[in-house]
Amino acid sequence: MKIKRQKHAKKHMGFYKFNFGFREPFQVLLDGTFCQAALRNKIQIREQLPGYLAGATQLCTTRCVLKELESLGKELYGAKLIAQRCQVRHCSHFKEPVGGSACLLSMVEGGNPHHYFIATQVRSFSF
Repeated sequence: MKIKRQKHAKKHMGFYKFNFGFREPFQVLLDGTFCQAALRNKIQIREQLPGYLAGATQLCTTRCVLKELESLGKELYGAKLIAQRCQVRHCSHFKEPVGGSACLLSMVEGGNPHHYFIATQVRSFSF
């Protein structure tokens, strides 16, 4: 990572630590689209994400994201393998799984009490 980008990342992480109570290890919820993009661009998420966030990370996902990747078929098999290696966080959709983006959004609504970061490639993701 370039020095300028690293300084910006450190500044932003300091803001979240001091103002919102985020602490290490940072919990990052991965979406299927992020796993697919990392696979396509040959990015090692476990090794590179702690450098971007300037601290230790825990990679997490939800059952809904795993179900979504299974339903999309063989094209996203590699992304599904990456997501399966992460810790699975329990969401409130265990009876009827919803889309991955909707599930991740429901995990952080209500003030984000567990201090999750979301890693996704969906551009229309809004709070």
